[in-house]
Amino acid sequence: MLTTSKAVVSDAAPEEPPGVVDRHRLTATQGLAALSLDAMASVAYGPEAVVLVLASAGAYGLGFTLPVTLAIAGLLAVLVASYRQVIAAFPNGGGSYAVARRHLGARAGLVAAASLILDYVLNVAVSVTAGVAALTSAFPGLYGDRLVICLGVLVLVTAVNLRGIVDSAKAFIVPTGVFVAAILAIVVVGLFRSAPVSTQAADGHASVLAGNATSVGALLLLKAFASGCSALTGVEAVANAVPSFRAPAARRAQRTEVALGGLLGVMLVGLAVLIGRFHLQPVEGVTVLAQLADASLGHNWAFYVVQFATVVLLALAANTSFGGLPVLMSLLARDNYLPHVFGLKADRQVHRHGVLALAAVSAVLLVFSGGDTNTLVPLFAIGVFVGFTICQTGMVIHWRGERSPGRHGKALLNGVGAVLTGVAAVVVAASKFTEGAWLIVVALPLLVLAFEAVHRAYGRIAERLDLGR
Repeated sequence: MLTTSKAVVSDAAPEEPPGVVDRHRLTATQGLAALSLDAMASVAYGPEAVVLVLASAGAYGLGFTLPVTLAIAGLLAVLVASYRQVIAAFPNGGGSYAVARRHLGARAGLVAAASLILDYVLNVAVSVTAGVAALTSAFPGLYGDRLVICLGVLVLVTAVNLRGIVDSAKAFIVPTGVFVAAILAIVVVGLFRSAPVSTQAADGHASVLAGNATSVGALLLLKAFASGCSALTGVEAVANAVPSFRAPAARRAQRTEVALGGLLGVMLVGLAVLIGRFHLQPVEGVTVLAQLADASLGHNWAFYVVQFATVVLLALAANTSFGGLPVLMSLLARDNYLPHVFGLKADRQVHRHGVLALAAVSAVLLVFSGGDTNTLVPLFAIGVFVGFTICQTGMVIHWRGERSPGRHGKALLNGVGAVLTGVAAVVVAASKFTEGAWLIVVALPLLVLAFEAVHRAYGRIAERLDLGR
């Protein structure tokens, strides 16, 4: 190899004293704000994804919303437990890439890295377009300018992240807290209501509920499960960005991972309970989350607080990618699979070139889609499921080589998770193939080939310079 991690560091900005460097890194609370936005924002579309699939079986199908959501919450628990172990075993970050590279080989590591890169880039584009779509739904006069607004939001989030991940975390603590508090308020208040307090949000809108069925097949439940698993995107972000935390980094990152999983699970299951309690049906033009806020809190100022918090959080959920992808790209650069410039850090511990590259590719996607969320959503979840599967398969092999107590139970946990996420990846890819998922099938191998081409180029340079002899 041409260089090592030490060589990359030596080309970066002069090292600062430990206390100064630590000041530019994350506490557990800041990490939750900076790296959980993607996962938290998925509450806005995860339950709806389940309901829309089950609605094809009518009211009888909707009765399976809670069981499907409980299965998703179970998978979430498996993933959180798995990534806690990943954080401990790979404290330098990298998540699926680091696990796969060590236990499954370089090619599998590159597939995991490519899937994560695609997921991170699509997360930025989907989050920005979804946030702007919610805004233009409230103010229809802005619809014609949605692409310009999308690009403006992207520029704003990029500028905040160029100031450093800690500054971005501080900026996002308030909107994250407001959104979580709003969702928990919907759940808690709704549990004390026997009937919707208001249905004004859905009044006058056409229902998309199909005719009642007398049975629900396993394929439909599997498709609903796979669609609802879009709510799990972002769970891996903490494991990818462990070096961004203050010392002890691994312990802080583990606490952040558990807090993220706990909050996400409570919100998903709570909303599913309310969907069944209020007998909600999907309608055109109104989200399931908006109907739940209307039914639980009433069509008043609280309803609009929830909607505004959702708009803000969806727009800012792109910050998860800006926190995780530059660190992953720096690891790829260290291993000579990306240009070494991506391993350099600015004076605020920012991988500036990674941030700018992510912003540039996301801007291209926004222009390509015209600011339309539906063009991008079918591509979103596949990459992260591939990463989940590879990571957990690698962790099964990791436990086989360990002699620690409880290793068999941990290996079983990771094995079950790998099977579930693998099935979800296949189902989503197959069901969404003609809607754009074929792009992921093409892009994944192309990215792997690009990584290998860069690696060979650095190998030729090393050979000419007689490095390592």
